[in-house]
Amino acid sequence: MAYPCSENFHIIPTTRHPIDHLALSSRNAYLTSSERPHAPTLHRALSHVRSGLTSPSNPITSESAVQGAREIIETAAQNARIKGVEMKYDYIEVFDKLTFEPIEGELRGREAVVAGAMWVGKTRLIDNLLIGWGV
Repeated sequence: MAYPCSENFHIIPTTRHPIDHLALSSRNAYLTSSERPHAPTLHRALSHVRSGLTSPSNPITSESAVQGAREIIETAAQNARIKGVEMKYDYIEVFDKLTFEPIEGELRGREAVVAGAMWVGKTRLIDNLLIGWGV
């Protein structure tokens, strides 16, 4: 499988809501008022992955971090369902910054991106966080 090359991308910072850190996107306009409070779940899940992979005292594997993030989304989905909001996990993956190949195991100081998607109602939200580097 051929992965995109980092030279083909212009990476810029993601503009986020100042309180809940939801990536500001035109997709957010599709969220209903009852769905909107649940949308930051994806950012929380991706932040969990980044924290787990960069913990200096107890780093975890990407597989374990992604599983924990999936559980965050699935638990939030159960709670949202009680309020009449449907949410569904789509994917979360950790990629090498330069090769865009998936990273398995521990990061071991590598620069990476954690990207993911989930559904809130009929809206597919996507987001990513940089790990070990910035723009």
